[in-house]
Amino acid sequence: MNVVTRKPLNFSKARRRSGFEARVLDASAARVHQQHGERKATVLGGFTGTVVEVGAGTGANMRYYPSGIHLIAIEPNPHMHDRLRGQAEKYSIDMEIRTLRGEQIDVADRIADAVVATLVLCGVDDPRQVVAEVKRVLKPGGTFFFLEHVAAPAGSMTRRVQAIVKRPHRWAFNGCEVDRNTAAVLANAGFSQIDIVEVDTGRSGMYARHQIIGTATA
Repeated sequence: MNVVTRKPLNFSKARRRSGFEARVLDASAARVHQQHGERKATVLGGFTGTVVEVGAGTGANMRYYPSGIHLIAIEPNPHMHDRLRGQAEKYSIDMEIRTLRGEQIDVADRIADAVVATLVLCGVDDPRQVVAEVKRVLKPGGTFFFLEHVAAPAGSMTRRVQAIVKRPHRWAFNGCEVDRNTAAVLANAGFSQIDIVEVDTGRSGMYARHQIIGTATA
């Protein structure tokens, strides 16, 4: 197994919260696995060839990948990297880490058989640009797997709570916004086919209970 790390970039003041974010991701991994593990295992477990994961985090998706893939992990937070390497080694995943943001992926056009982004588009500066990068690196017919928390239905109590907590949540979680209309971003990105399932995780999800999960085909 080969695990390669590219040279880190110079980060902004968000670095101060990066270690906290890594710990939160680790703590929430079990809950996300319980909610979405079966769907993840079905889709990610069928991938072959080169897979690009945008916002690979602490490696929560490693358990679902087959060992024969080559994974390019895009993860701008260096505090995640040790955990990410550990998960790759645990599940025998051939991985390289690139310390980049999703808006500008240092990956050649049409190189990826699949791209994965889970709980990522809610926190990037420009989700449309990230999705454009996903499309660019995907081979024709390649699969993009996504999981995102999104805005609650208009007029609901959860939507009102999202409006109240938006700024402190964004500060605590390096830019994450739980009230984005990510489904519309995906629908307008030019994929040949999109399969989106809306999920309400219930009270356990609090103000981030509304999510979408699915696939898009390049």
